[in-house]
Amino acid sequence: MSATHVGKIGRLSKYFRDELGHRLEDGEPGKELVKWLNGDSHVQEMLKEQFGGRAITEQNLSEWKQGGHQAWLRQEEARLFVSHLTERHSDLDDAAAGKEISDRFASILAVEITRLAMTLLEKETDPDKRWQRLCEVHRELSQLRRDDHRAVRTMIKRERWKRETEREEDEEHQRVQKAGKDRLTAMCFAPLHKQNMAALFGGGEYGEKRAEILHRIKFDLPLDDLLDLKSPQKASPAPVQSD
Repeated sequence: MSATHVGKIGRLSKYFRDELGHRLEDGEPGKELVKWLNGDSHVQEMLKEQFGGRAITEQNLSEWKQGGHQAWLRQEEARLFVSHLTERHSDLDDAAAGKEISDRFASILAVEITRLAMTLLEKETDPDKRWQRLCEVHRELSQLRRDDHRAVRTMIKRERWKRETEREEDEEHQRVQKAGKDRLTAMCFAPLHKQNMAALFGGGEYGEKRAEILHRIKFDLPLDDLLDLKSPQKASPAPVQSD
């Protein structure tokens, strides 16, 4: 256990440590904090079990400020940072309206490249230089089109994978439903089936118990109490009497 969690305050539950951290940051006086902690029944129970009922002192609080509270501040800062990133990610997803942000930027970039290319070509009057400029534009345009085609193929694969996943999930759902219906149907016919099986086993108590075993095996029911069955004994012939 770390050094920040061996003292009286360190042994408090996360609720009290979080609440104490917020109150310390709000500037609540130490005397009031100690009074609040020692007055809570849950804190009193912990102090009784682990510290012989000795109350939390202002010295304990001062030591916590130097150690445990600093660790709590770092943890809280990390938590807020992650929360902020999550909110920003959600906002960006909403603004993109279901489309990748990189796709939107690529569209803007394509427009800018086209506009600048037209501007450069208009300014170039020398045929050789104009040809060189056209080759440069063509090279960039070809790369841009390859990227577009790659993005389209990726989108097609993604949609195909999505449809396949949905189809598999639907098939699995149908299989589960069918299995449930088959089980319910079999349970409805189970009494009749047990009677027929009991008759096939010769009837009587032995036949009924054998049929019950098959019934429990089929429906995954416990059958420990039925595994000590013995086959019915055939009647021995009467001994031959001597004359």
